Amino acid sequence: MQKTSHRRAAMVLLACLTASAAAHADAALSLSPSSQTVASGSMFSVDVNISGAADLYGYQFDVLFNPNVIRAISSSEGSFLSTGGSTFFIAGGNDNVGGSIAATADSLVSAVPGVNGSGNIAVLSFEAIGSGVSSLALSGVQLLDSMFNVTSGQSSSGSVIVRSGGGSMSAPEIEPNSAVSAITLLFGSLLVLRSYRHKARPHELASRR
Repeated sequence: MQKTSHRRAAMVLLACLTASAAAHADAALSLSPSSQTVASGSMFSVDVNISGAADLYGYQFDVLFNPNVIRAISSSEGSFLSTGGSTFFIAGGNDNVGGSIAATADSLVSAVPGVNGSGNIAVLSFEAIGSGVSSLALSGVQLLDSMFNVTSGQSSSGSVIVRSGGGSMSAPEIEPNSAVSAITLLFGSLLVLRSYRHKARPHELASRR
């Protein structure tokens, strides 16, 4: 009788873990608009959205682009993750020579569940500096749940067509330390969050009693 009970408990646990893994596998990042045409010299933005999120506590991603055609200006936090509570957002580092935005990240900062569903997680701002086509490729996507399990999310790419428009062109710039600083902040913040969660759990257990 006891073996049967243990077997049933193991089956339930396996089913829960499988469902959790499937939920994370279904989460995907996409760009909106996926394709747009802008005039050279103009500013434009691209939304980074997530769909199918389950217990999303934090995320990180990189963006690759053609630095001869567009220039990264800034990254700002979307509204989705903050629906779960206070957040800590890292804009990431702009490399306008190599053509990347490295380690844009965001995380909840208290002992709360992750958020579910779909929404906007970041807004990327660019300047069109030369005519041509630039792909926008999401890479290095990592999703964090409230138990600090990290999974690789799915992602889709986009593109920007820049037409000659007589606007001024800005020279490419690079922020050599920004990407390293963003990654350092990300791992540092996760260590702080992990410590906070571990300290919070005894109080949570005591309150439940």
